[in-house]
Amino acid sequence: MGFDFYSFLTEAARQPCAKLIGANNVNIKVVRERKTKHGDFRVLPGKPVTITLNAMENPYRFLLTFLHEWAHYIVFSNYRKRQKPHGEIWQMTFQQVTTPFLSSDFFPESLLKYLKTHMQKPKATFSADALLMQSLREYDPPTNKKCIFELEQDAFFSLENGRIFRKGTKRRTRFLCTCTQTNRQYLFPPFVEVNQE
Repeated sequence: MGFDFYSFLTEAARQPCAKLIGANNVNIKVVRERKTKHGDFRVLPGKPVTITLNAMENPYRFLLTFLHEWAHYIVFSNYRKRQKPHGEIWQMTFQQVTTPFLSSDFFPESLLKYLKTHMQKPKATFSADALLMQSLREYDPPTNKKCIFELEQDAFFSLENGRIFRKGTKRRTRFLCTCTQTNRQYLFPPFVEVNQE
């Protein structure tokens, strides 16, 4: 049995989201949390378009993820010619879809100011916007984990699979970290949550 999409939204957001979805032939599924993404949009031959969203306790992150994926659906529906996944058409559509929600009816003021700035030129992922991500994290459930950007340089951390890494230097937007077991290096986004060793 799946999760109820509307139960992950604030009460204020339920009716506007239901109105957006309306009579569109879209299958919206809420699934157990995935480590690599918050949501996705799929088109499979002979099946309705599917939007999958992670079950998450932060209703503001959930709403933003839904609007992000809904913008993909609108682009798919309105443009026969294939568009870049997060190109100008998607950015413009995401702005249009999100604008009616940019008020304190749907988001707390502390989050709204960063969200409005983000939406002037939205990125492919919220994690590329440090101020928005930090503000969103305030509404996540408490955790003992830390984000990589919060760790000191050369600090050790572990992932769920047990592998241990040493935090290295920042390369543009990601941190170059070394796996202690294999000595191989990997790039980590700053907001990946890890266990500090």
